[in-house]
Amino acid sequence: MREIELSYTVEPPAEQLRERLTPRSILEYADVYEVRACEPTDDGAEATVAIDGSEMTVQFSALEDGYEYRFVDGEMFAERYSRLTVEDGEETRVTATARYTFDSIWSFVLDRLGAKTVRRELELTITNLLEDVKRAEANDPPREE
Repeated sequence: MREIELSYTVEPPAEQLRERLTPRSILEYADVYEVRACEPTDDGAEATVAIDGSEMTVQFSALEDGYEYRFVDGEMFAERYSRLTVEDGEETRVTATARYTFDSIWSFVLDRLGAKTVRRELELTITNLLEDVKRAEANDPPREE
């Protein structure tokens, strides 16, 4: 099992970031998956995604400050858990975590090789979230009173 965690202090307020977070947007921000379906469930959502011709189901659970999600089937991962949270306080902190192992007899090698790809996916998710908030602000600037 391999774990990667990225955490950044960012400028936009936590509330603005959380407003943009949905299960679909998280998958789209990763810029890796083709989202084929995303339906609400009692505790979050379930999405069907495709990557390199392989379909996977992703189950999301809503958290107070973001989402956690698991890839529950598919040919790629034996196990994949991710979490994206936005914490407020004196500073806004965005944290993305992924724990995974590939479904292969060579998983000890593949886990290590996949670390760069998984890290990049987490980086893109955070970067695209921040860009989405910037675009939203540019299209709907705050009103002066």
